[in-house]
Amino acid sequence: MTADTARWAWALLACTAWLGLLVLPLRQQWRTWRNTRTLPAEAPLLIAYASQSGFGAQLAEDLARTLAAHGCPAQARPLQRIRAEDLAAAERMLFIASTTGAGDAPDNAGAFVTRVMQGTRRLQRLQYGLLALGDSSYAGFCRFGRELDAWLRAAGATPAFARVEADGGNAAALASWGQAVARFTGCSPDTAATASATQRWALAQRSVLNPGSPGAPIHRIVLQPLDPAPHWQAGDIARIHVPGQPAAWRDYTLASLPHEREVQLLVREARRADGQRGLGSGWLGHGLAIGGEVRVQIRRNSGFHGPDAATPLVLVGNGTGLAGLAVHLKERESAQQASQIIGPAWLLFGERTRRCDALCDGALQAWLASGVLQRLDRAFSRDADAPARYVQELLGLHGALLRDWLARGAAIYVCGQRDGMAQGVDAALRALLGDAALAQLAADGRYRRDVY
Repeated sequence: MTADTARWAWALLACTAWLGLLVLPLRQQWRTWRNTRTLPAEAPLLIAYASQSGFGAQLAEDLARTLAAHGCPAQARPLQRIRAEDLAAAERMLFIASTTGAGDAPDNAGAFVTRVMQGTRRLQRLQYGLLALGDSSYAGFCRFGRELDAWLRAAGATPAFARVEADGGNAAALASWGQAVARFTGCSPDTAATASATQRWALAQRSVLNPGSPGAPIHRIVLQPLDPAPHWQAGDIARIHVPGQPAAWRDYTLASLPHEREVQLLVREARRADGQRGLGSGWLGHGLAIGGEVRVQIRRNSGFHGPDAATPLVLVGNGTGLAGLAVHLKERESAQQASQIIGPAWLLFGERTRRCDALCDGALQAWLASGVLQRLDRAFSRDADAPARYVQELLGLHGALLRDWLARGAAIYVCGQRDGMAQGVDAALRALLGDAALAQLAADGRYRRDVY
């Protein structure tokens, strides 16, 4: 080795040692930072739901909570709050889509259908799973869920598993959905789908509210708890298990609040084409003996929960829809008794005859006297001494007053029959306010419906 070579070797060795002394603490700092740094939060899995009676919403919300508890961040969101940008940005999503009426999309899917599904989308990066909820006794069984699935496929999205269809909350179908979601998310199979707990109740009272009416009998059903009763609020639903071959579940809007310590329902007797009574109404109105046991699931229906007690409230409905309207007045009565400020309430209600069908008139008159109800307008379609009038016509007659209530921040709640009444009310509101204004009221949560 020459002197120059030796000098270069010593220089290289010294440089290497210097670099080692420099890099060692930097490497230690890197390891410390790498082990302690906060990683960006994982984007939650979106669970989009379209729900009319609250069952789909409850499944979505329960699923989101359960997945999050098992380390899979998830967020449930009504379909009308899903934008085209959300779909384009997502790589994985779950959809729970109910069908209502004769194959229609639920109200909380309306904006999505008109603003998103009408356009052309490219969703090739999206992988999804879909649960369609429906009732096989209707010709349009799961139609909206099927339409949504077809639209997603046409837009290029890839189904992670075959669409699951559940008839009336069928347990086997929900179990299949749960297993598919578990595989899709990597969470354990027993966490993917939940349902409301079932309580035992007993029939305590039954009476007909409209004897002599030209319409079908309306039964007031009162159930008392055999098990500890759950909490609920105005707008929530009672799912009644109807025994028989086959057994079935039927949904009824609760007409009572928990402090009353009973479930109250208004049930109109249905008749099938062959003259036989409907399964649910026939059993509740005639087949179930006083003291007989009833299995009930209380279902949260956030889409029909009331606004703040101080908000002016316009209630519109017909027939047994009075159950879902009067319970909001009961809620305001409770607020008033607790010395809370309550806003004015206006009830517009339609039925057959004034003599036989002025349902719950005593309670309505008491609320007028106490100030819980500020105004009551009723329309009767079968009075012999007066022209037929329907509740939707009242909106046109009092259009200026309705606009004034809305200008003061009122919310409109509609409950009752979808075909005829609810369609007529919607058309009357569109004629009075315009499509855009009514759509904005719905988007703001100031136009809500519980229709069947």
